[in-house]
This record gives sequence, C-alpha cells and structure tokens, in this order.
Amino acid sequence: MSAAGRVRALLAVTCAAGALGAPRSLRGDEAGAREPPVHVVDLHVDVPWQVHFKGRALRLDEGHARRDTLVAGNYLGIVLPIYLPDRARPEGPQIEDASAILATIDAIIAANPVLLPLGAARAEPGRISTFLSIEGAGAFAADIAQIDRFIARGVRLISPNHAQNTRLSSSATGEPAAFGLTELGKRFCERVYAQGALIDVSHISDAAFADLAPIAAAHGAPIVATHSNARAIANRPRNLTDEQLRLIGRSGGVAGLNFHAPFVNGAREADLDDVIAQVDHMVRVAGVDHVAIGSDFDGGIIPPKGLGDASALPALAARLRQRGMSRDDVEKVFSRNALRILGWRPAGGSAAGGAGG
Repeated sequence: MSAAGRVRALLAVTCAAGALGAPRSLRGDEAGAREPPVHVVDLHVDVPWQVHFKGRALRLDEGHARRDTLVAGNYLGIVLPIYLPDRARPEGPQIEDASAILATIDAIIAANPVLLPLGAARAEPGRISTFLSIEGAGAFAADIAQIDRFIARGVRLISPNHAQNTRLSSSATGEPAAFGLTELGKRFCERVYAQGALIDVSHISDAAFADLAPIAAAHGAPIVATHSNARAIANRPRNLTDEQLRLIGRSGGVAGLNFHAPFVNGAREADLDDVIAQVDHMVRVAGVDHVAIGSDFDGGIIPPKGLGDASALPALAARLRQRGMSRDDVEKVFSRNALRILGWRPAGGSAAGGAGG
C-alpha cells in the first residue's frame, strides 16, 4: 500500500474511534472519563539516533519512546528521522550515512513487532505505522538527485540543515549568515516537492523560511515544522514567529508541538500548563487544523513534568478536553492534522514517494 493509502486507512481508524466518543453534550471532565483513547501520530521521535549513534538496543526497552510507553500512549503512527548529525564525521555527514541510518531503522522495526514495517500492506489497530523523515540533509548538497531514492523509499519530510549552516540552507541556530536558502538549496527544495515529499522548516533560519515560502506556494505544498513551538511564548530561535505560524496555516501545513522544556516556556523546567499555553497560542494563531504533535522524544530533550514519556499523551488529551477543547479538535491536533500532511502529494498525480513508508 502507498503511504497515501496507509494514511487514509489510519484516518479511518481515528475517525472510527471518534465516532465512539461520548456525546458532545458532556462537559470536558465527564467526556474525558468516558471517551475512548485519542490516537497519536507523532511527527518526530528520535529513536534511530539513540540506536545508531548512542548504542541503545534495537528493542525499545529504554527512553521516552519504549514499546510499552508507545502502546500506553495510544500511538497509531510515528515518524522516525534519519538524523544526520553535523559532526557525524570530521568532514561532515555523507549521503552514505543516511543509507546506514535507514538500515538501522529497518532493524529497529524488525525487532519491535508493535511497529508496522515501512510500506506495510495495511494499517492495523493496536500496531504503529511507521514513516520516515530526514533531519539535516546538508550532505545531499554533494548530489541533490540522490534525495530521489530516499523519497522513493518513503521519506516524507526533509530538513535542509540541522543545528549548523549547510551548503543548502542557513540554520536557526547556526552562525549568523547573509543567506537563507542557497541557490543550490532552492533547487533542492524544488526537487523535494516535485518528487512528492515536503520540506521541514523546524531547523531552518527565518531567512530560509522566507525563501522557502514562495517555493512551497508554487508547488501547492503545505509548510511543515515537525517539532517547533511558538516564539511568542518561548523566545527561542528554533520556535516559530506568529507570522510564520500564520503562513503555515494559510499553506495548509502544520506545526508539531515540541515537548523540550526550553522550547515550551523558555526555561529548564516546564509542566502541562506550560504545554497547554503553547497549544492555546499555536491554535489561536495558526488555526486548530494546523497544529500537531512533534514530541522530539528521545532527542535529548528535557520533557515537561507530566509528559515524561510517550505514555503521558492521554494526560495531555484529557487536560485539553477538561479545558473545553472538543473531541474533534483534540483528534486533529493528536493525529488527523499530521496524517493530512503525511498523505500530501503534488497536484496532478502521484510522485516518487508513493510506494514508501
């Protein structure tokens, strides 16, 4: 089944669960007690980094995203990044490193039956569909055509850089630069969209975001930040300005809520109320159809109190319901918005990514 087909199947599962929910006349606290679980599709979980670079065992027995916490958190889908660290080698990451990390992802999935294989024939309730992204694609400056084979394998989301500037793009956290997207970077983004994948803006600079916006618009592509919050609430360069959030909303894209405490409230500690403040602001500015979950679990984050691992997602859903967010809107934020962008294809037909995970 194509990635788009599996997204449709996953949407059917989430909508079926919503149909079983408590009557809309119930107050949030009553509904939270009676409704079935809200499913989660998480746009960024760094398990592959932990296994490939940090020596964690293939079977997910430790960390934020363990087998048991994913199940307890009602995860239905997960995006596993092919993260290419800026310092992977003295000379910088290479395209071959992406192939090696993809092989590690295959091994992680094989070792954990709760995870459905990339490109699985169907979505299955009780199991977690897997999708791919690339975080820090600067290595592809050596040959941008090589991105095609990763998109064909199922990569859906691609960031042109990570923490440092690359030959494709300046970074939100890199050395000050006089450029956003380079000319090569612009051609790279054009190619990604034409091949049917999306650019992830979570690590790019404000100048690169501005350069990307017209390219995305020309391709009818949603702008996606897989794991970034609102800068108005936590003034960090990795977070999004209100104008960027509005552009994401107008494009049909999403911003994935990041659980790293400094990105939540600007401090080293945060709690569920701080996360709710981010959700409220992001929904108010971008719209409820344009906020998702991009936890950054296992990415070296400091999770908020009450969101210590993947099993805590139901607590966040319950708090949102208690505060009056409708079941339908919670489902949008927790799964349906993410599934919409994972299923995106260019207008006019399928692209190379159609057969992947």
